[in-house]
Amino acid sequence: MIQPISQVLAPSGSVDISSGDHAAHYPLQLGLAYLFLGGYLVRTVFVSAGLPSSVGVILVGFVFSFFFQYELLEARDALQELAFFLVLLTAGMEIRLKDLRVYLFVMAFFPATCELITIAAYGVFV
Repeated sequence: MIQPISQVLAPSGSVDISSGDHAAHYPLQLGLAYLFLGGYLVRTVFVSAGLPSSVGVILVGFVFSFFFQYELLEARDALQELAFFLVLLTAGMEIRLKDLRVYLFVMAFFPATCELITIAAYGVFV
């Protein structure tokens, strides 16, 4: 007996294509691999075109959001923490001590000190 193509392509335990759920069903690791590979490729294209690479990565994330499985959406918080860590790590690797000038230190230190004093005063008096 010949089976319909929708039943042949649908893995066991998943919803077949004919049921109206048109999301692709593939392993979670493969979905993340596609996301990272797409982000890397578009980033490379943007860098070679002289455009900001972060725009390309954000664009890929937006496009892939329409194809994500529910499991990837559940892991979104963990992925956001990982992405934030990677951004901070990358920014930290690009800082050189010779690039830090005294006025940059003062411009960063003065507002942070004012904020800390204000928070301490609020905690003591309120």
